[in-house]
Amino acid sequence: GSPPLSPDWYLNKVKLKITDVNDNVPEWNMKPYPYLAVVSPEASAGTFVYQLQALDGDEGKSGEVEYFLSDGGDGCFAVDKQTGQVVTTGLVLQRDREYLLSVVALDGLGSRSPPAMLSVVAGARAPQFTNTSYAISIPENTPEGQPFLAVFAIYFQNQPISYSLLINPSSLFSIKQDTGEISLTRTLDYESDQRRYLLMVRSSEEPGSLSTATEVQVLITDENDCVPEFLQSIYSVDGVPETVTTATSLLQVLATDCDSGLNAELTYYTLSPDFSISPHGTVFPAGRLDYERPNHLYEFVVMATDGGEEPHSGTATVRVRMANINDETPEFSQPV
Repeated sequence: GSPPLSPDWYLNKVKLKITDVNDNVPEWNMKPYPYLAVVSPEASAGTFVYQLQALDGDEGKSGEVEYFLSDGGDGCFAVDKQTGQVVTTGLVLQRDREYLLSVVALDGLGSRSPPAMLSVVAGARAPQFTNTSYAISIPENTPEGQPFLAVFAIYFQNQPISYSLLINPSSLFSIKQDTGEISLTRTLDYESDQRRYLLMVRSSEEPGSLSTATEVQVLITDENDCVPEFLQSIYSVDGVPETVTTATSLLQVLATDCDSGLNAELTYYTLSPDFSISPHGTVFPAGRLDYERPNHLYEFVVMATDGGEEPHSGTATVRVRMANINDETPEFSQPV
């Protein structure tokens, strides 16, 4: 038998040809989104309206993309098959009418993209927010004046755009006129303030006062900013017999936390080797207790810890005073 051939021999003798498989569907990558445009009602044939762009991750013929107007436009618009540019055809446009065009992309092997619905207004158009509505959650400790959300509107008249608040509950929010950045006018407290706010934001262009509005929902979330506090700093129980068992409840401790949810859920602990405490604050002996100890007293610390991601703890002292039980037999000091 011949010795086995080395891996290098196989690498030199075997050649693999990798070919592309048409496994990618064209994806729209158009700016800005949503698909909105304006055109002059007097626009002549060939006037540029909008640029569509679709990307296909395949190579070669599989990745070659062509564009087609599948529906809409009433013959007033055309799409360049190669470039994706939308242009006018020269037919008369109706002033202030909105035309809806459905455009699809096909790759070289016939894979079809989802349609893009392009809205074209023949005339002036109010600014359009990029989101139909906004929703955001912010922690209660969000600093006053620190932007937590920026809304954005597309403008079409090439005029300065400004943002304002049409609905502003308790004047709690402010918005930067030029950037759309929204911030708080004061700090919040989850436990005492309202937890859900609905704002209405307007974007407008000057001159002409074309404007539009969108809703912004702000949800306030709890932060673990409270420390558990025991109702008493010292808990005491007297007259505990030495014969008490580990199943006997000695006393109940209780702490409170002004947070909410997990941040207010408390669990109790102790490091005492002589006592145990349930998660709800009930203290039990951990073993046999002894009256014959200094001052007949056990003293130890209990701790309450909340369920926050960064837990906070509070402590209290527990004192257990023992009662004497006649459990010692008399013994002579000398043998009799």
